[in-house]
Amino acid sequence: MPVVAWAAAAACLSGAATLLLTPAMIKAAYTFDWVDYPQADRWHATPTALMGGVAMYGAGALALLLLGPLAGVGTDVGLIGGGATLLFAVGMVDDLWGVGPTTKLAAQVGAAVLLMAAGHGFGPEWPLWASAPVTLVWVIGITNAVNLLDNMDGLAAGIGGIAAVALTAFAAAGGALPAALLGGTVGGAALGFLWFNAKPARIFMGDCGSLVLGYGVAALAVMGQGAVAAGPGVAVLAPICALAVPILDTTLVTVARTQAGRPVTNGGQDHTSHRLVTLGLSESAAVGTLHGMGAVAGGVGLTALVVEPTLFYAACAFGTVALGVIGGSLGRLDVYRTARVGGDGAPSVSMGPSSNAQAGQGRWQTVAAYLVGDGLLIGGALAAAHALVGSGGLAGGEGVPIVEEALLVGAIQLVVLYAMGLYRRLWRHAGTPGIARIVGTILLAQAATAGGLALVYGLGAVSAPLLMVDGVILTLGVLGSRLGRRGLQRGASLYRSRVAPAESTSNVLLYGTGERGMLALRALRDAEETDRVPVGFVDPDPSKQNQVVQGLPVFGGAGACADLCREHDIDEVIVAVGDAAADREQAVARQCAEAGVACHSFDVQMKPLGAGREDSTHGEPMPGPPA
Repeated sequence: MPVVAWAAAAACLSGAATLLLTPAMIKAAYTFDWVDYPQADRWHATPTALMGGVAMYGAGALALLLLGPLAGVGTDVGLIGGGATLLFAVGMVDDLWGVGPTTKLAAQVGAAVLLMAAGHGFGPEWPLWASAPVTLVWVIGITNAVNLLDNMDGLAAGIGGIAAVALTAFAAAGGALPAALLGGTVGGAALGFLWFNAKPARIFMGDCGSLVLGYGVAALAVMGQGAVAAGPGVAVLAPICALAVPILDTTLVTVARTQAGRPVTNGGQDHTSHRLVTLGLSESAAVGTLHGMGAVAGGVGLTALVVEPTLFYAACAFGTVALGVIGGSLGRLDVYRTARVGGDGAPSVSMGPSSNAQAGQGRWQTVAAYLVGDGLLIGGALAAAHALVGSGGLAGGEGVPIVEEALLVGAIQLVVLYAMGLYRRLWRHAGTPGIARIVGTILLAQAATAGGLALVYGLGAVSAPLLMVDGVILTLGVLGSRLGRRGLQRGASLYRSRVAPAESTSNVLLYGTGERGMLALRALRDAEETDRVPVGFVDPDPSKQNQVVQGLPVFGGAGACADLCREHDIDEVIVAVGDAAADREQAVARQCAEAGVACHSFDVQMKPLGAGREDSTHGEPMPGPPA
């Protein structure tokens, strides 16, 4: 029977068994009081059944015991199943009575040893002295990463199931029957459990489920590395891609807690999912976003099966930078303030730039992060250009070592980017001038690259088509890395205004689409204000009506304010037209009073400090947040 058929059979059997066993576990949990009650550092707001991992483990064990001997992989999979059993037992004890981190770590080490005893290690061609410690760290790291990811309804089950599907497809493509059988079992159990664990969750998997799930996908990533013959590093990178989301979450939590002076091992509402909710997404949207990211990451890993290694390396480089931008943006949110109850009944947190994180991040760290990110972008752009243009070398030269030439090109372009001030600017408020600076800098960098290659290797080493393609790709990459945070912020604001306005405290209508109106919108968005959500503009100019400005629709003139407030459930109108249109302000204020809606004017004054503070009448208008 084909390997794919074995994987599908395991997934169906494991998934069906999970669907049958989980309802029984829900009843048993409430009978024996295996219930997770709300706590200050937990996300859920209602008592929820625990021990869903019992159903997942039982279903997976059933599938492996029935299909393993038939497929002829009983011994191989049996050792890995022994590691899963060890973690299941420790996790179950932890769920019922609690165990210390040392006990968990010892169990994870034992499970990693069983994986290696089955003949699977990280890096299929690595020597044992290098493979064994990396395998140990990998299994412990991913097992805990998935365990930590179990912090919101449906998150760990969905991410684990998606990763298992991608890893199973990778293994099946290489004919690795043990990995495919195990992957189908893990994926079926995780996705079957998701039916009961999605919001609103009827049961949680607990540590007895999350530890086993984490170990399962960690083992799959190791087992799949030897399945496909590919270029150097591809076999290692491809399975890692499927677990990009757990790696991102664990890295973000570790760095943020360290910078905030909090113990890394303590729980809290500071994970990627919580930060997305803090940014303005609903709980379901945050989980769905991370599921989508996991699917995309898994898809990137599977591209190794159909594209040449050079193009796959480029995709990994760009993906790493994208994750870095997302992690850096979410890491700036302050999630360590007092919790409050959000609109969906789950605990939420107030939002703002994290003072602790900012204090712990000096200028040199920011520059270092940019240098590493730009280095990846430069290397990825060169690799992609080489794969697309198909020249003999990264710059078209014959007989020139690729690595040597790539290092030269990278050094030249990084120097130009640094000299042109791309590391001395704040990109949070960047607009057209910033974009123009980036484009101009990349053009200058390409010119310098051509000159450097010609100087070192001669004119024959310069390939104009390749450098052109490289320049276009690099420009897009640098633009994305610099403007990514602003894009995430704008996207969240647009989501709040269009998709989830009911979850927001105050829907805002902006009167005026001129410069002052744009400043008011930027103030709302850049202040990351979750309690005020811009819904649209009102402008008396007929030429601007029925258009979209900064992602928001422009409605009718001043006379329509009252009707618009009722139609779009507006809570507040902010007038941003300046002193020259005081009559319009009064007209809008009257309509807002008629509709029972608050009305404010966007006008913040810059005032002198110290002895001259009394002289506040001579302040100059200054753009800022709504008064």
